[in-house]
Amino acid sequence: MRNSSITVLFRIKAKCCTMKKFLIAALSILLATSPADAKVETYEGIDEYYVLGAVENINVARERAREKALRAAQEKAGVYIHTFSKMANTKLIEDEIVTVASGVLRVINTAYEIVQLTDTDGYLIRATVKADIDSGDVEKFLKKDAEEISKRVANEKLIRLQEEQQDNKIEALKQKYIQAATVEEKEVIAQKIVEEDNVFLSNVKLREGNKFRDEGNHGRAAELFTEAIELNPENFLAWNNRGWAYAEQREYKRAMEDFNKAIELNANSEFPYLGRGWVYNQQKKFAEAVKEYSKAIELNPKYAISWNNRGAAKSWLNQMREAVADYNKAVELNPSYAKAYENRGKAYSALGDYEKSAEDRQRSEQLKWSNKHADKAIEKALELQKRGDFKGALKLLNDAAKLYPDNQYVYVNRGNIYSDSLQNYERALADYNKTIEINPQFSWPYFNRALVYRKLNRNDDALTDYQKALEIDPNYAKAYNSRAWMYCQQGKFNEALVDVDKALELKPNEANFYDTRACAYMGLKRYEDALADMDKAIKLSPEGEYYNRRGEIYRLLGDETKAQADFASAKKLGYDN
Repeated sequence: MRNSSITVLFRIKAKCCTMKKFLIAALSILLATSPADAKVETYEGIDEYYVLGAVENINVARERAREKALRAAQEKAGVYIHTFSKMANTKLIEDEIVTVASGVLRVINTAYEIVQLTDTDGYLIRATVKADIDSGDVEKFLKKDAEEISKRVANEKLIRLQEEQQDNKIEALKQKYIQAATVEEKEVIAQKIVEEDNVFLSNVKLREGNKFRDEGNHGRAAELFTEAIELNPENFLAWNNRGWAYAEQREYKRAMEDFNKAIELNANSEFPYLGRGWVYNQQKKFAEAVKEYSKAIELNPKYAISWNNRGAAKSWLNQMREAVADYNKAVELNPSYAKAYENRGKAYSALGDYEKSAEDRQRSEQLKWSNKHADKAIEKALELQKRGDFKGALKLLNDAAKLYPDNQYVYVNRGNIYSDSLQNYERALADYNKTIEINPQFSWPYFNRALVYRKLNRNDDALTDYQKALEIDPNYAKAYNSRAWMYCQQGKFNEALVDVDKALELKPNEANFYDTRACAYMGLKRYEDALADMDKAIKLSPEGEYYNRRGEIYRLLGDETKAQADFASAKKLGYDN
């Protein structure tokens, strides 16, 4: 099913992609270049923000429109990043692409247009952002330590979550203001809108600080994180990030104070505990570091870095067997974690088990080598697949499977060719099974295998795999949405509604999720709700399929004129019912 991104009220630009295209994008390979080959690409993003009359601050509204337009530019830059063929050889998943785009895109110009509305007490601010992305900056970002990139991705996901929550809250407040019956009610809501403006501006400063942090300018980053805190003292991520900025400058006392405050604000996030553990490690307080990493593991036992770091702290305490147990967990969670193998090898050496030590060190080097060379084979195979040369693509991947038998990406890509291009579902299942055997904590093959099971009408197996994917990644919105779609096909509309609501909660900016929910509403005969969702989907992505679905809803509501108009639009867009 297609996936598109939206904003709460208005959206000019939308992006669609099939699951197949998403995986290709996520596994696209970047080749090495020299700084002399670096080039600058410019991207334009356009979006708009609805301003509620005299209630909202015009300057903040302009900034909101700018941020929306910048996200649109980042989407375009993301496409460039994952197809960029002259950079460090790296596999990128969707969240990594977003993180890189957010980190390296530089705004060079912003233009605004105000559009007065005649049917409401408000107006639109339309922003057009032009931004540059330097290939050298992208290469520099991707050459960061794997753990550092992992932390950046986790941080970016938290910021995006905060931004989505804030977007939803401000839109809800504006709706309440419009519906308020008394002047007193409106005044109270208007004050809340002002407070939410500060929350929004705090997140803007947080992003600015992250850019300086990524460049290694931790002093300037700390200043911007301070501004973010002054705007919104409840922004736990600003406290956490300032703590890291201080830690990088060896201001450990100030760093600990900030990590403590972050925990006070959000005791359920593992990241401030990781920060405190890191500081204790630097201060050679390894027993205290172990306690902090243990708390991080308690909060998120699926974060491999926490297990590796606790293992390292235990190694310093000469608790080698306990350290090995932690490294075991780290590589169980991430079988491609070269650093964890390297650390475990050192621990085995200290225990006198030189055979296992040599195996782990060799495994660490092999992973680095395998990833580098397998990536090139995968890239060439994907290019052949796009051209329709499936036989050539399979030959490359078959050869890669012999040379790099432990590379999970070889098998998942070969499985995709068998499933999407050749409809050879048994072969696809074999490859997804192999991927899961190599890395049972990799959620994608479970999701892809579920799609194959659905095509084979093995619905119970599909449900099992959706559930497994969600256990590994509880924020896997696409898995919720896909399972909801399957429930709709089975007539289980209430179950479908629960899943798609969760998908929209996680990613409220996905157009096809609204399409799925509309189908659930139709099954429950909630036609007005279904119509509202299809209106949203069409605003985001004027696809023929969506017009056709809305036409069906209009017909159910007895409005044949609008139904026929939508059917005609669907046909113009190439939809063949």
